[in-house]
Amino acid sequence: MEHKESLPFYHRAAWKRVRAMALQRDNGMCQDCMDRFRAGYGIRPHRAQMVHHIIPVEERPDLALDLSNLRSLCNECHNREHPEKGRQARKDEPPATRQGMRVIKV
Repeated sequence: MEHKESLPFYHRAAWKRVRAMALQRDNGMCQDCMDRFRAGYGIRPHRAQMVHHIIPVEERPDLALDLSNLRSLCNECHNREHPEKGRQARKDEPPATRQGMRVIKV
């Protein structure tokens, strides 16, 4: 398996510190899984392995260490956020919800 080399930013102590804070804030759980679970979709939520920038660092470097711009995700949900980097979401999966908002089919 080939791994993409990460940016130097992700090796800095400041990022590691804020990443740990995000995981602690989210109780180590994937927030997309938790949103789907609370909305009545899916099964038990997964543990988070990644911390995702809601607004990418490339677009807003000033928000790179802003806790409110971070979201703890499992690998599967993180790949949904970045289909160019991993597997795209299946068409039969319910839509992910964001920031306390739920998507309700009528």
